[in-house]
Amino acid sequence: MAGENEYWNKELETMSFESLREHQLKRLKEQLQYAYENSPYYKKSFDAVKIRTDDIRSFEDYQDMVPFISKSRIIEIQALNPPFGDLLAVDKKELNQLFYAPGPIIFAFTPEEWSSIVESAARALFTMGTRKDDIADCTVNYNWVIAGKLLDDAMKRVGCAVLPGGVGMTKTHIELMKLTNCSILFGFPTFCQQLVETAREMGLKPDRDLSVKLVHVFGEVRTDAGKRGLGEAFGAKVRELYGTAELGIVAVECPEGGGMHLDPNVFVEILDPQTGKPVTWGEGGEICGCDSSRKAIPIIRYRTGDITEGLNLSPCPCGRTTPRLKKILGRVGDIPRIKGMFISSRQIDNVLESFPELGKYQIVVDRPKIRDELTIKVEYKGVIPFEKTAKKLIEDLKVAIRVTPKIKLVEKGTIPDDAPLVDDRRKV
Repeated sequence: MAGENEYWNKELETMSFESLREHQLKRLKEQLQYAYENSPYYKKSFDAVKIRTDDIRSFEDYQDMVPFISKSRIIEIQALNPPFGDLLAVDKKELNQLFYAPGPIIFAFTPEEWSSIVESAARALFTMGTRKDDIADCTVNYNWVIAGKLLDDAMKRVGCAVLPGGVGMTKTHIELMKLTNCSILFGFPTFCQQLVETAREMGLKPDRDLSVKLVHVFGEVRTDAGKRGLGEAFGAKVRELYGTAELGIVAVECPEGGGMHLDPNVFVEILDPQTGKPVTWGEGGEICGCDSSRKAIPIIRYRTGDITEGLNLSPCPCGRTTPRLKKILGRVGDIPRIKGMFISSRQIDNVLESFPELGKYQIVVDRPKIRDELTIKVEYKGVIPFEKTAKKLIEDLKVAIRVTPKIKLVEKGTIPDDAPLVDDRRKV
């Protein structure tokens, strides 16, 4: 169990599940009422489906009655009347912070709202291990988008010093990390790996010559081996964060691992991506959320398009009581569901790393009769023991994806360069 100094807000982070649900439902109901009274879009949206906010008395009511919103829908709304569409719920003179996301989408914040979101982000970074005596290199983009500004402000609220490194200039990053004894590196996994390679090119050993003790990563699907390798290269712990511009920081990994703790103030649903209905509690599906802090532009029941393996509902030794979000598998449309299980390339990549004689692969899904069939077509190099390799690969994949696949080993160059990763023949 964590000590008193391990929490940013002990009451919020360790409340019972029943208290957490009461807290979230209260905030949700307040946000629905606020959005209906102040956002022209949500007034029209709720009126169109004939719901009154007083009708929402439970999470089930919320899930049955409140409509979704998505990135494509936000883009459409704002395009009709730039820059905010009819989503804006405050007078423009109350705004002091704007951000851009590809689409385009413009996100707007009031000073009070931004302070609340920074507070949540600070709590998240504290959960990951950020402390006052740290120096952090923030390697994410500071221009136009929300990530750099939010993380920078949150780290300063925790009390640590921040190098606003941004993207690119890898050699300068390494020089300044060494000069300042930087203890935390924050960035995309691929860029953090580039820094490892740059340090080695400069004749340095990152685990010996740099002082990084924590690497905070987000924004990309990565393999378990990649995460492990990054930690070994820096001689540091690697912890993950999941968030979106629409929802802020949704979940973060504590020192105990086992997934990423959901933020108590973000109500998260896991949906069947095809039906939009909530899955059984704990199961995998599409992440949908509502950040009840948003005031300038409320965003309610936002479907992220991201598929998670599910929720870890077991008690965490750190003492925090929110469920932990398991791995992000990828995006809706890129991940087939077979016999009730989501199959992602990331899971297969993890297995194939143990088979250096194998290379490119393709996931083939079919339904010749009434049952789904999964075949993984894999290219091989050189001479291999076919039967032994296929048997071992089936065994390892069965453990990783919890579905028994068929394996088709083919010569290198058999799978065309333009072949889709997933060939789902059930749609034909």
